[in-house]
Amino acid sequence: MLKIKYYGFLKKFMSETDEEGFWNAEKAGITIEELFAETNVDYKKFRMTILVNSSRKDVSYVLQDGDILTVMPLVAGG
Repeated sequence: MLKIKYYGFLKKFMSETDEEGFWNAEKAGITIEELFAETNVDYKKFRMTILVNSSRKDVSYVLQDGDILTVMPLVAGG
């Protein structure tokens, strides 16, 4: 089981969430890129920070049982 949390405008791409805002999903064994494809997140269009267990990862990382994935879009102002 993975805990997945998308922040900001990416929240709309998550399935149901628990009281802490995490999506608890059986997704071990797939890459972050494959997860993004399943949830329709166009990671090439938006710049984002991807953390797994508080460490930066890229989209080729294979998710493991027990991982906590956090995805935060980068925002800019002016």
